[in-house]
Amino acid sequence: MAAALAASALLPPVAAPRAQSEDKLEKVEILLDWKALPTYAGFYLARQMGAFERRGLEVTFAETQGALSSAAMIGEGKQYWIGASSGIATAIGRSKGQPIKSLAVYYQKTPTVIFTRTEDRITHPRDLYGKTLGLVPGSITNEELRALVTANKLDRSKIKETTVEWNAYALVEKKVDALMDYDEMAPSELLAEGRRITMIRLSDFGVRAYSLNLIVNDAAWANPAKRAIADKIVEAVQEGYNTVKERPADAASHFSNLFPRLAPRFVDRSMATVATQLSGPPTGIQTRAGWDATIRTLETLNLLAKPITVDEVAIFN
Repeated sequence: MAAALAASALLPPVAAPRAQSEDKLEKVEILLDWKALPTYAGFYLARQMGAFERRGLEVTFAETQGALSSAAMIGEGKQYWIGASSGIATAIGRSKGQPIKSLAVYYQKTPTVIFTRTEDRITHPRDLYGKTLGLVPGSITNEELRALVTANKLDRSKIKETTVEWNAYALVEKKVDALMDYDEMAPSELLAEGRRITMIRLSDFGVRAYSLNLIVNDAAWANPAKRAIADKIVEAVQEGYNTVKERPADAASHFSNLFPRLAPRFVDRSMATVATQLSGPPTGIQTRAGWDATIRTLETLNLLAKPITVDEVAIFN
């Protein structure tokens, strides 16, 4: 209790309640492309520290299964018009005619890894030859695998592939030799449990692409009222992720309090990994060069339904 109270003192104070009559909060629901995990700590901490409320917003979160799903739902603009996705899913969606654009990029490079049991000594993509790799249907990591194969001139026919669920059981139970996920998700969970795993980071083997980002529906952005809300969300989420970046241990403590179902050791490790992902450029920054690299990667793989430009996929304020 004392540790939790000490940590709470390090976060910005929660805003004082607003007058209900004259200063009513604007309600907005943000779609996240996966479950409440440290990956999205910037969003949840922004709400906890009052970053949304200080800007006149009352924010709730919804979840979907994967970046491609999130991009499609925000593109439809029916129930959700703003939320999290990945750079690859955003560019692919735009090429398919989905009216979405990126407002901010939090992960400058993909956090996706291929993780294996350490005793199997799989340390390079070519070590997957003759091994069984588990893939989750609909996951953006499947497209990233194609990028890895192309970048490293791999013969994909030499890799056995099978379908798995959204968890690490298949690897633990030795039904597969390798799985793919974000570094801070299933791999961090296994490491927190004391399991020995080895990770092959796709970003170390030629996969250059933006990852976690904030996207907005075109029609919503064209609406002055919603554009103002979107700008406030960008600012608030930046505050949240800056907390993770600068004080990951404190962020982990608060996130664990918000989600006690998650093992504290997992949250600690995962949050430290997220902080590493955020290191470097200013939080949320997106550049033309970064988007150009992402688009060129997808063009090489023939993953774009039609050619797109940087200005079609991102908003630069």
